[in-house]
Amino acid sequence: MKVALLALVIVLFLAMGSSGVFAANQASFNSASSGVQNAFVAVQTAGKDGGNVTSLVTQLNGALALLQKASTENSSKPAQASTDLQSALTIAQGVQSAAAAVAQQGMSSRQLQLELSVASAVVIVVIAIALYFYGDRIYHRLWLRMYSGYVVKEAG
Repeated sequence: MKVALLALVIVLFLAMGSSGVFAANQASFNSASSGVQNAFVAVQTAGKDGGNVTSLVTQLNGALALLQKASTENSSKPAQASTDLQSALTIAQGVQSAAAAVAQQGMSSRQLQLELSVASAVVIVVIAIALYFYGDRIYHRLWLRMYSGYVVKEAG
């Protein structure tokens, strides 16, 4: 996942760094690149919060592919490039809004795991204290219940 995110950042910077005269508006390219960057930051934050960001990374990669496609086809098909830029921006905005919910799910999952761990530790400590103080009584009562039906014969 980290490799995919790193590749996304590298490709994003390469797409932003490409120079040349574009038939589509440069502001559209900047807006789409900025949207993808903001979505990337949101996905990275959601991943740090413990959310499952695999589907978001896939969508973000799709937006990045559209951004690259628009960059390459801008000189030959400017209308298609503008459509691709708008689609990439829409996908990036969707990913950015979904990242907040994924981050919230990750944080609540982490909180549940913490509460479960603390409760388990408390139960283990209580059982250990009970066995320390009442272990011999428990052992003798269990032994008596298990062997109470046995009869001992006299020897000799």
